[in-house]
Amino acid sequence: MIGSQLVVSTDTIVEQTHFPEGTIAGNIAKRAMCINLSDMAAMGALPLWFTLSLTLPGDKANEAWLSEFSSGLFEIASRYNCALIGGDTTKGPLSVTICMFGNIPSDSGLKRSSASVGDIIYLSGSIGASRAALELLSNNGNVSERLLKSFYEPTPMIDLGIKLRDIATSCIDVSDGLVADLSHICRASRVSAIMHLASLPFDEEVKLLFPDKYTEFGLSGGDDYQLCFTVPRHLKGSIESISTQTGITLTAIGEIVEFDHTQSITINGLEDQLNLKGYDHFE
Repeated sequence: MIGSQLVVSTDTIVEQTHFPEGTIAGNIAKRAMCINLSDMAAMGALPLWFTLSLTLPGDKANEAWLSEFSSGLFEIASRYNCALIGGDTTKGPLSVTICMFGNIPSDSGLKRSSASVGDIIYLSGSIGASRAALELLSNNGNVSERLLKSFYEPTPMIDLGIKLRDIATSCIDVSDGLVADLSHICRASRVSAIMHLASLPFDEEVKLLFPDKYTEFGLSGGDDYQLCFTVPRHLKGSIESISTQTGITLTAIGEIVEFDHTQSITINGLEDQLNLKGYDHFE
């Protein structure tokens, strides 16, 4: 399309790595779609189409499983006006790969590499719910519908990402954990960051369920799929307006500072900062 650019992202989810064994097919499909749509949101893109590659073990290659999977897949696809344009299936351990295509006005995409010293760091929504849900699922605990939805059907912040195009200097979705993902911005932009523990929007239900773990879950648990972004200080009023327009809570959690090669992120108010890390794709 004239005056626009195509953006592409892809994500694979694998049973027992990205979702528990025995997860119902509809929830697998919803999770795969939502996390791929979140990549579009982080770039400020409008999603258009997607392809699907599905690897299935023999016991899942049946009409009942595929019908439930398709129902979940197209429920999310129709919600965000995304069309399935192709794909592939093969036999093997259960995994889902989606390649998502979207568009942005030329040269308006959100990047990780443009944060500047003095920018305010913002975070949408709250953090820690998805990691708490996984903890409960893994230990056969009771999981509330709200926490369950945060894991299997996190809300892609498409509208927010689009509204941030002309305001944010950098943006990323929180998939590997807030500390890890903000570190990606810092490395790409050659800056460091200071966060304030007292300002971080930890999920209130998680704080009650896990009073000793909610900080860890929020900072390094991952899978929140909120947007973490930076904004010049003089545009603070614009962020407040966007929060009102979208109904999404946008919290100032810190600021960008000069590059420090010894530590990319400092968290004021946190005693032990040495063991914080996010999701490692090969652990």
